[in-house]
Amino acid sequence: MKLLGEDDFTEAMNGSCRKWREGSVKNDFITSFDGTKINYYYAFPEQMKAIIVMFHGFCEFWGKYHEMAWYFYSQGYGFFFPEMRGHGLSGGKLTEKDLVHVKNYDQYVSDMKLFYDKVVSKREGTKILFAHSMGGAVAAIYLENYPSDYKAAILSSPMLRLKTGGISPAKINLLRLYVHLFHKEKQLSVGQHHFDGVNVFETSSCQSKARYDYLFGQRLADEEYQTYGATFGWSLASLSATKELIKNAGSISTPLLVFEAGNDHLVDPTGYTDFLAKVPQAEHIKYETSKHEIFNSTDDVRADYYKHIFDWLKQNV
Repeated sequence: MKLLGEDDFTEAMNGSCRKWREGSVKNDFITSFDGTKINYYYAFPEQMKAIIVMFHGFCEFWGKYHEMAWYFYSQGYGFFFPEMRGHGLSGGKLTEKDLVHVKNYDQYVSDMKLFYDKVVSKREGTKILFAHSMGGAVAAIYLENYPSDYKAAILSSPMLRLKTGGISPAKINLLRLYVHLFHKEKQLSVGQHHFDGVNVFETSSCQSKARYDYLFGQRLADEEYQTYGATFGWSLASLSATKELIKNAGSISTPLLVFEAGNDHLVDPTGYTDFLAKVPQAEHIKYETSKHEIFNSTDDVRADYYKHIFDWLKQNV
């Protein structure tokens, strides 16, 4: 499989990949348990090896995964790409559309379970789960509760524990009390920002300028893609969810491939240590120089990353 480099990425995305998306990728939505619209994309090659369901990360949307989905398809894998509530073209957004809010992670998991039951399960074939960052946390909780839905799962820089900047658990509990008492759940969280249209590639989680610019252009063009900051509700829900998912990690029986970014400013590496200790069947690969988005890392890292993914898929499909 030929991977795109830094020089030919943009031309391919706007050329041959765009033609593929327009000709092969379809778009639909379901209504979730509370009436929220969950938007999703899908495509299936003629000779399909398996179906990969993709859980994206915080503030992400379909456009960030055009390249990866194209690779999956080209290698004979169909895919579903649901946009989580509050992201992309799905419902569940606040009036300030650039803020991401959720009451708790049970909402994400319930959405994805309904999506599996209503959509994914209707398609014949082996089901594989791919999840990145926040999606990795949702995936871990999902696998703890519904172990028979997916044959295997790939977790890429999963949000197993957030970096909190040294804030103690006691202070977090005080913050939780403050937010609850003064009904601040839907307000911008500490350290978060509204979308301002400023290109911040140098401090981003991406090491490919071409890939960052491709995504950023989509954000500038459509306010639905400008999700940028977390509410207090999302932040506290994430802290609670990651604590519980590690506590219950021992119940995961699904074969796992877990990728860790060594230069990750979002995910606390101790989360990997605690999680992997309870999931002995997981294969763990760490890229010391990569930032959080391994699929948007340097050419050499991405080449090794995709090689591991497709070799592992051959063994587990």
